[in-house]
Amino acid sequence: MKRIHVIALLWAIWICSIIGMVFGVYYYIDNKRVRLRSEIRENIEKVFEGQSSGGVFVNNDDGFFDESFSGNPVRHYKKVSIPSKPEKGRFAGIDPKMDEQIADEWKQNYGDLASLYELNWGDEYPNQNDEGWNIIRIYCGGTDDDFIQTNTIFPYKVGLKKVEWGNFYTVEQAVNEAFEFYSTNVKSCFSDRFQKGSNRRLWSSIYECNNGYYSIVENDKPNSWKAGIPIYQPEGESYDEAQRIAPYENGWMHNGYYRVFIAATQERHYMIQENDWVISDDRNKLLIWWGIGLSLLFLSMIIPLTIKQRKTNKRKSETLYQRLCRMCNPSYFIKDYDKEKVDKANEIYRRLMEIKPDNKEALMSLQAEAVASLGIVLIDAEELKDLTEKVNPQRFMNPYNAEKVKLANDLYSRLTKEGLTYEEFAEIEEKTKAL
Repeated sequence: MKRIHVIALLWAIWICSIIGMVFGVYYYIDNKRVRLRSEIRENIEKVFEGQSSGGVFVNNDDGFFDESFSGNPVRHYKKVSIPSKPEKGRFAGIDPKMDEQIADEWKQNYGDLASLYELNWGDEYPNQNDEGWNIIRIYCGGTDDDFIQTNTIFPYKVGLKKVEWGNFYTVEQAVNEAFEFYSTNVKSCFSDRFQKGSNRRLWSSIYECNNGYYSIVENDKPNSWKAGIPIYQPEGESYDEAQRIAPYENGWMHNGYYRVFIAATQERHYMIQENDWVISDDRNKLLIWWGIGLSLLFLSMIIPLTIKQRKTNKRKSETLYQRLCRMCNPSYFIKDYDKEKVDKANEIYRRLMEIKPDNKEALMSLQAEAVASLGIVLIDAEELKDLTEKVNPQRFMNPYNAEKVKLANDLYSRLTKEGLTYEEFAEIEEKTKAL
């Protein structure tokens, strides 16, 4: 393959390589994104192994639990009226069973109470100093936007029961014992997953799972909330809005002396966030470095070949006079110094300077003398190869041309014989114009 064709092929391969590299980098980054997204999910899920309460549906009994605070004095509680027993027949026209369900629910909640107290009375809600304790719940599961949820479980009402010989329990005692129940009693739904200091350790492990492409961050605009019964309705907010933002009823614990009503705050959601700027930066770096690398690779081949091709083209365009001036210059023989050749070259070069560039007879005489005395080769190897290919008779066999085959055959035999002179080469080159 000719050098010019090799250069053209290298350019084509270079361009195709750049295009392929771009597609390859995008493909690599996309696969890395998928891998790292799965990796952060799997690693965090391992942190939360054993978080399930065993129920079919996820609720506030699922997750890991830690105390936010406990043992605080219970102050500013207020005695309030026990809700009245629902009247029968209110829902008879809709569903008779509903009356029974509502009555049964009231009985379970308030039927055995002698008095009821609300916590946090007299303060802007919530006031942690008045609740006695808070338990932090943290759970992992769901989509990337709601992957980790955390909320707080706390007491908000205390009911003291009717006791035959009098009930000497205080609200504070009931609240403190409720904490002991939830955190240590095996009958609690999550005491087996309650551990002091676990919240900090869990978050430390969660953040260690962050990788370059994905991080755990809080989702300020979650897609879901728990639509429970709000324990209070913020001023100026509708009931529907209160369901979205306010803590809601979350059951109770009791014994023969009291019932402590428990609430849970709305969950804070943490999502797996894709770090777009990191991905873009990684992609751009790969594109730049691969682009530079491929460019240097191909330029290291193209530039030397191009320089060599330009030199060849320049030599091909030389006249005999120019070639003799270049090859008979005395400085040409200084590197491998030869006094005799320097003297002869000097003489030939002087005579070249005295004749006209178009004096063919004088030039042919000088070239014969230069070849004989200086040992130079005026016939360029590439020129000879190109001319040999040009006069190859095979080129004129299809379509067949008898005259051109005859002429090419004659010229081909003369070119390939031993001892070809420059004068013969020039003659053959001239005759190839007829082909």
